[in-house]
Amino acid sequence: MTIVFHYVLPLVIWAIIAWLGLVIFRKLGVMDKPGADLVGTRKAVPTMQGIRVYLSFFVIIAICFPVIFRSNIFRGLFVGTLPIIVFEFIEELRYIGKIKRKIPTVFRLVWHILGAVLAIYVWHFGPQELLIGTYKLMIPQRGFAIFFVIWSIICINAINWFDGIYAQASGVSSIGFLTIFLLIQFVVFAHYTNFTPENMLILTTVKYLSFTLFAISLISAFVEFKPLWLVRDLWIMFYWFALAYLSVVGGAKVWTLIVALSLVIFDAIRVGLRRIFVMKKNPLKGDYTHLHHRLMGLGRKRKEVRATVWIWSFVMMVLILLQWTDRSNKIIIFVMMAMIFFWVNYYLFVVKKLPCWLPMNK
Repeated sequence: MTIVFHYVLPLVIWAIIAWLGLVIFRKLGVMDKPGADLVGTRKAVPTMQGIRVYLSFFVIIAICFPVIFRSNIFRGLFVGTLPIIVFEFIEELRYIGKIKRKIPTVFRLVWHILGAVLAIYVWHFGPQELLIGTYKLMIPQRGFAIFFVIWSIICINAINWFDGIYAQASGVSSIGFLTIFLLIQFVVFAHYTNFTPENMLILTTVKYLSFTLFAISLISAFVEFKPLWLVRDLWIMFYWFALAYLSVVGGAKVWTLIVALSLVIFDAIRVGLRRIFVMKKNPLKGDYTHLHHRLMGLGRKRKEVRATVWIWSFVMMVLILLQWTDRSNKIIIFVMMAMIFFWVNYYLFVVKKLPCWLPMNK
């Protein structure tokens, strides 16, 4: 009965809300405006589904996990994501023509930082222990707070920059949440036994939150594939703020997550550095120089690029989870992945001078 209540009922609730959302948004006329840029020619579909999915997630937690709903971890996630969702909701209203005035890009960064600060304030965390191989490093509260703000900003912008193909971001996000769920269920619980009641509650909370978000993001990926709806930045940024948050709550899982989602994170680092030092421009100002844009510029189809990203991320997830509790191996794999990614990019697009951007169609 517990399996049904914790793993099946959330899917049923989400399916009902998803269907109702499609009907209601069509009746309200909240539809996207497809263009000839990266979108291509297709019919308009309900957009801004992220706000409905965001609310659905908290409804599912309230019904299926009432104990989690009252925890500081959950409250930190809710309060931390609220400024991000509010700002992105306003941005989406501007995108569909409901608001005319453009909001400066720096305001987005300010609201993201505000969300990160609120999350760690509500969470009530203490000094954190960082394990580097067999070496233990204690990070004071203030230092960890700064680390989390930077880590969450990296994650949010990484997925925002990587979201250029239908369902690509949702699919990668589902792999991220699955990584955290499997790590806790089959590595942490299987290899460690001396848990205090408080630690057990924290890990269980993170496990169920991760599974719920995995299920929602996976279903969203399939619905966006055609697409039948678009979640937009509203939900994509929530995905990755939640990934950043859940990866540090109850024990750092950052190394594992970075390796599993290495294509997204390393590409964001490469693009940011290139914009700053090569293009001499604001790193938050978008362009078409990301990995998926480069692959499409080389003639790859969207479905080929999407499959490449999904398969690579899934393989990396399996590889890193097979290291079990060996943190040294995880760090070695992380370093090797970084070296391979940046060397291949340097060789193909600097030495061989292959096209490194996708021209914008006006």
